[in-house]
Amino acid sequence: MPRTAMAQKHVAILLFLAPLAALTTGCAGVAAPFNELDKSQVTVMRLQGQEAPQNQQAQLPQIPGLPIPPELQQMGQQALQGLSQMLPPGLIPPGLIPGAPMQQNQANLPRFKNFVVLAQMPLTDEDQKAELIDIFGHESNFQAEHGQCFTPGLGVSMTRQNGPPVDLLISIGCNQAMGDGFKWPHPVNGFTPETRTRLTKVYEKLWGPVPPGA
Repeated sequence: MPRTAMAQKHVAILLFLAPLAALTTGCAGVAAPFNELDKSQVTVMRLQGQEAPQNQQAQLPQIPGLPIPPELQQMGQQALQGLSQMLPPGLIPPGLIPGAPMQQNQANLPRFKNFVVLAQMPLTDEDQKAELIDIFGHESNFQAEHGQCFTPGLGVSMTRQNGPPVDLLISIGCNQAMGDGFKWPHPVNGFTPETRTRLTKVYEKLWGPVPPGA
């Protein structure tokens, strides 16, 4: 074969292989729809994964065999109610302190996928956004095993141009996540131990220590 014809054949092969190589590198290695979210706007939310009982009144803890006079009971209730009003909403998880008043009027609170939003903010840290995309964009970060519960403490909403937002509910305590607005790209949704550690670090950078059940 003449050299000119051989060179032309080599060029044609390279032109054919170039698009295939692009599919195996960069963002193409990330499963859809996460492969198109590197420029998206991301909002993160701290959620109350467990619904607090409605209209539960503040009560002082009872000591067996030691009755509390009504006037002291009333003073204690007023003190507990005052403390709950001074602290930011959601700072103390419902039921964590025996006798503390539970969150009331939750129907009026903002919600994300029917879970109460305790706090929210845009995610401006590009490294953290890339971390979330890397975690949820790869099948190897998930396993079939997870807790038999779902109390998400973290919500994520990512905008995209050609479709509804990519929304995530993340339950570190129950070791699994669920998506909305897209088809879940992996056969399973339970976190591997490494994934749980990575998501814990993301939560801690945003909100501090992960509370029980979040």
